[in-house]
Parts: sequence; C-alpha cells; structure tokens
Amino acid sequence: MRKSILFSLLGLLIIASSCSSLPALQSSWDETSSIQNSLEGLEANVFFPEDELTLKLSNDKEYLDIVVATNSPLTLNKIYNLGLSIWLDPQGKNKQVFGVNFPLPVEKPYSRTDFKNYISRFNSHELQEEYFDRFQKYEYEDVRLKENVSVSTLEQDEDCQVFLNSNNQILFSCHIRLALRKLMGDNFTLDGTEKVGISIFSTLIPTEAYRSSLSSKEVINQRLNRLKAGDDPNRQELIEQWTNFSLATGD
Repeated sequence: MRKSILFSLLGLLIIASSCSSLPALQSSWDETSSIQNSLEGLEANVFFPEDELTLKLSNDKEYLDIVVATNSPLTLNKIYNLGLSIWLDPQGKNKQVFGVNFPLPVEKPYSRTDFKNYISRFNSHELQEEYFDRFQKYEYEDVRLKENVSVSTLEQDEDCQVFLNSNNQILFSCHIRLALRKLMGDNFTLDGTEKVGISIFSTLIPTEAYRSSLSSKEVINQRLNRLKAGDDPNRQELIEQWTNFSLATGD
C-alpha cells in the first residue's frame, strides 16, 4: 500500500515537472507599435476556445504590447458584467504580480438577452464610442509595491496605456501597452532570457448578490448546472488562463 502511494506521488511529481517545463510561446519584435494600433499585422499567439478569446504579444526594448480580442457577444457580456483582468508575472511563475483591471463591474448586470439587444443597436463606429464611454477608467496594480493607480483613458499613463477598439472584423479588442521597466524593474535591460506569464480572467467572480439580480428560474438553473459534470454552460465569469512568453530581442 505504501509503495503504491509512493509511486502515485512520484507520478504526480513527474507530471508537474513536465508541465512546468513546457516551452514558452514567443513574443514578436515590433519597433513600430503604438497604443493606437492593434498589431493587426500579427497573428494571435494563442486562442482560448472556452471564451473565444485571442491573445497576441509583441515587444521592443522598452514596451510590452498585449492585445486581447473576441468576436463573441457572450464573452463581451461577461466583460461588461464582471470586468476584465490582465495579470502578469515578470518571472513566468503564474503569480499575480502586476495587474491591469477594467472596467468597474456594473451595478445591475445585463442578462444575455438584454445585452444582445443592447449592443445590436450599435454599428462598429458607434460601438467604438460606446467603449470610450463604458471603459473610461482602468486601474493597474503592482502587488510588490502595494501600488494601485486609477487612470483615465483620456489621459494616458506613460507606464501603462489602454486602448479599446471595435471594427468590421473585431467586436472587442483591448490593447495594453506596458513599460517594461515598470514590469521588470527600473534597471531592466532586455537580453532575451526573460519569461513573462500573462493571465486573462474576470475582475470579479459572481456572488450570491450578483445572482440575486437574476430571475428565480435562472438561479435554479445555475444551481442545477453546478451539479452536472463538465463546464457550466451558464458560467458568467471568464475562465482563468495563464500563458508564458519569451520576450523577443529583435535579432
């Protein structure tokens, strides 16, 4: 019995070791990037099918550019209701070290039907204006310094900039441009050995207070779904995603 337990533990350690040693994805080198573009010439590095989100990454020697995008109205509904968090780990260890969070969750969440009706009245240009109104403020947080800074998109912060976009191809795109010295340290010099972990998930997780805005039938259905095997089709929050990247050097 003891031997079987030891073998089981050894197997788990091997699996954990192999997972932790998986190769990182490669960031793209881009010296021409700015906060106004969405890296349209670059293919997405990874696609998260659970929430139909794409993630692409580029950098130069001074800035890291992160673009999260989706064409899913359901995913956009989740972002409107519960916000969006992008967390980074400058050591690639999947820890919440530096985060960019927006927007503040709505006081009264949209149901799926209400949200579909709400955004259907906008064309792509009007939806762009809607984003400017809805996402006027964001915050970035450095856990190491216990620093939390609130920023207006109308007055971009040099260290951490955010631009939201909608066009004929993309329903929702969030571009975060982050100074590498802010993430990696004031004395940072890019040498190509850096690994950065990036995660995507909701700012908040649904609570009973959140569910109280739903109808009694919707609440019952949610509780029943939690008892079923597999993913909850009525899940409101984004699934947490961590991906490690190697920074590019331009060589």
